[in-house]
Amino acid sequence: MASDRIDALKNQILALSKEVAGDEENRTKLLGVAMMAVAVVETPLETIWRLIMSPHAPAALMTCIKMGLVDAIVDAKAPQTAEKLAKTTGADRLLIVRLLRPLLCMGIFEETDVQTYASTPISQLLTTPPLSGGYQFMFSAATASLAKMPNYLASTGFKHVDAAPGPFQHAHKDNLAAAEGFFPWLISDPAMLTNFNNFMSGQRMNRKDWYDFFPVDDILFNGTSQDPESPLLLDIAGGEGHDAEAFRKKFPKQPGKVFLLDLPETIDNIKQLDQEVVRVKYNFFEPQPIKGARAYYFRSIFHDWPDSECIKILKNTVSAMTRGYSKLLIFEWILPAKGVPMYPSLLDVNMMTLLNGMERTEEQWTALLDAAGFRVDKFWTLHASTEGLIEASLK
Repeated sequence: MASDRIDALKNQILALSKEVAGDEENRTKLLGVAMMAVAVVETPLETIWRLIMSPHAPAALMTCIKMGLVDAIVDAKAPQTAEKLAKTTGADRLLIVRLLRPLLCMGIFEETDVQTYASTPISQLLTTPPLSGGYQFMFSAATASLAKMPNYLASTGFKHVDAAPGPFQHAHKDNLAAAEGFFPWLISDPAMLTNFNNFMSGQRMNRKDWYDFFPVDDILFNGTSQDPESPLLLDIAGGEGHDAEAFRKKFPKQPGKVFLLDLPETIDNIKQLDQEVVRVKYNFFEPQPIKGARAYYFRSIFHDWPDSECIKILKNTVSAMTRGYSKLLIFEWILPAKGVPMYPSLLDVNMMTLLNGMERTEEQWTALLDAAGFRVDKFWTLHASTEGLIEASLK
């Protein structure tokens, strides 16, 4: 009977999920199969209704974060009644009950009794700064732009977004800082800037670093200067220095200095960074001041900008590089020509909405770098569901 086979399948999936818990490759494969099963079993009508109702749960969750409800449930470490949570947060009991309903269905919280709630691994992880900050940043920065994007694009005759003003400026047209662009808007709000930097560090969770699949010894360290004062790697627009610090700690004995370069506001906002990483205040729309480094490294930068702005940034880097010695390393998404996975597909829309930027295919990367004076040496990729490294040199 179908019912018995469904029960057996459920038990198989539960057993497999435990079996692959420490095997990321097969866990991802199992998740893909489960998502495919949902797509096959869910009816078209159910899919459409799920899309129609999709904004509601994220809004409920953001409200719970703002009222301190998520922290209150997680910190309690034991089931809490709605009445007690109302006293803890100052929110109305009935509001708490209503907002938690969809979040219970999603497994973010557990309903242990009538109007009694406990945390789950999801809500526990959500209270960590990278994910809490990331959620708050994306909701506050992106949601308004996404909601107004259809009308904005209609007003342009559905032209491709490749320059400011774009959807973000349209959605925040009453904000003077936003009129200058996303980053001026971000810098004008220190709390949001902290959320953004936490989000950037959160994006690195459970992902391989570029030097884990790129032959650093053969391509970067072989033939590099042995002078301890020489510039080894520049992490350009590296935020609070997570990548620069990780690289220095991974290769502590490699001669040469590691630099973090970013805007003054970002450098001044850094709370903690290894002293081995040299901090430099720098705007990449100005000529690169550090000449002759072995590697000029950018992570998740060029997807923030349309091609015209990327070329300006790259040409400022060209002027500092030493032909035959310096390498350009770009750690970003390299989209396949077809069959782009869901996450980078959504990220591409996000880049268009917030920054008038885009994720790029190999063909687009090659054309962009060629226009700025580079040749692509190799695209280093693991699979389509994670970022890759673009190795390039001066033409």
